[in-house]
Amino acid sequence: MAISKSVAWLNEQLEMGNDRLLLMDCRPQELYESSHIESAINVAIPGIMLRRLQKGNLPLRSLVASSEEDRERFARRCGTDTVVLYDEHSRDWNENTGGESVLGLLLKRLKDEGCKAFYLEGEKGRPELRERSLPG
Repeated sequence: MAISKSVAWLNEQLEMGNDRLLLMDCRPQELYESSHIESAINVAIPGIMLRRLQKGNLPLRSLVASSEEDRERFARRCGTDTVVLYDEHSRDWNENTGGESVLGLLLKRLKDEGCKAFYLEGEKGRPELRERSLPG
């Protein structure tokens, strides 16, 4: 079973206005704040939280750093929507080599909890993706 989605697939979903799509940006907060795919929520994981996630001692909801609204949205939608994770290395990532990365740990944890979770093949920064750049 494929655990990835292509940039072309994501573009199609965004153009169709798919409201059953939950995008999770696994990059550091500063990269997310400078630019991210429209509607994506940031998942910032400090080292101590990452260790707790690896051990299974951390609720997934607590990983969403943006706002309480984003945490609620994540908790509500995680079980029903298609979840797509990406980071600055997702074009090089695969399920055989990326188990210790934030993206790999989240993907495993989401799948273990029954979520329809995938990683984005290719690079997030490609121009055909709709990004929201915030004024600096």
